[in-house]
Amino acid sequence: METDSASVKTAVVVGIAALVSGLVTVTTGIPAIGLPIHGSPLDIETVIQVKLFVTTLNAIVLLAILWNYLRVYRDLPNRFTLSLLLFTVALLLYAVSSNPLLPIILGFRHGTTLGPFMFLPDLFASIASIVLLYQSYS
Repeated sequence: METDSASVKTAVVVGIAALVSGLVTVTTGIPAIGLPIHGSPLDIETVIQVKLFVTTLNAIVLLAILWNYLRVYRDLPNRFTLSLLLFTVALLLYAVSSNPLLPIILGFRHGTTLGPFMFLPDLFASIASIVLLYQSYS
């Protein structure tokens, strides 16, 4: 069974992104908030760590997509490739601004949480980003 180049490139980028995201998640201290998540077996620190991992992974994958689209735009400057660039920048800004590391760096405290619904939208955005990454290599 032959694997195509796009699949290998996508797997490498996602693997590196997962490794870096894991390192960021493990090395970043999440401040103890002490707020329980009612009706959920997860505590808030676990939910924030999962969100940190997923949003960091998403930001790294989006940086790879942005790099690919910049190369495409340089070779083929038209409205469609410019739209792809702007769409990717918007998703990247979403990923960075939704990352729980940003409020920690800026000194804000986390408020209440919605349990797993705090990171599920980011997980779906990550899946969409990985699909875009694969398509950008095809």
